Amino acid sequence: MRSIHFLAATTLLWALFISGDAFAQSTSGVSGSDVKAGENLFEYRFSYSPENDGRDEGFAHRFHFQHGFSDSWRGRVLLSFGKRGAETLKAQTASVEILHQFKESEDTGGWDSAVRFDGNIPLQDGISGRARIAWHNAYSFENDVELRGVILLGHEFGDRAHDGVTIETREEITYKLSSGARIGAQLFDNYGTTAHFGSFNEQKHQLGPVFKGKLSNHVKYELSALFGLSHAASDADFRLFASYSF
Repeated sequence: MRSIHFLAATTLLWALFISGDAFAQSTSGVSGSDVKAGENLFEYRFSYSPENDGRDEGFAHRFHFQHGFSDSWRGRVLLSFGKRGAETLKAQTASVEILHQFKESEDTGGWDSAVRFDGNIPLQDGISGRARIAWHNAYSFENDVELRGVILLGHEFGDRAHDGVTIETREEITYKLSSGARIGAQLFDNYGTTAHFGSFNEQKHQLGPVFKGKLSNHVKYELSALFGLSHAASDADFRLFASYSF
């Protein structure tokens, strides 16, 4: 119960500082591939991006709920909010995801793999919609090291949609500490679209540390930061994820 109260208080404190705009990647994670039948999970994600290159500081908020329909199928619904500077906080996108796990670590010596289908519906003008397919992989080594990777291919539609197929990758490597928490690094790469990849600095590349763990059997947290490696990327995103499963 203490951990639940701690999580609620922490989430409230972060939420009190609402002001800013959402960046496309700011509340994205490097999700695992493991699906548990009957599991329900509610998650809140928060991201803060300081003012940079003349752009006002930005805040993003995301809420999602997911349910494991079986040991191989999981559904998720999401709602994202954001604003910039003194603008009013607005809902930006609603999303639906379906994930199918087809490789189980217990059968493959540590390798989980899944494919995910998702779609974004814009909730305000100036934001494009998107349909996407993603390939998730996770491998657990015997020395407490875990490696995760996601490849994402998508197509945008509606306002400000880009031509071609969008290409993104995300990678994470973590080491399990004696406390059970994990520490490591994440790399996010957005290569643009097949219609225009552009130079490295026109693409969005970010790298940073991650620390995550459990407060109880039901409560998990993740703290991370992403720092821009290319000019087009946000200079810094500071993120907090908190989830409750039941």
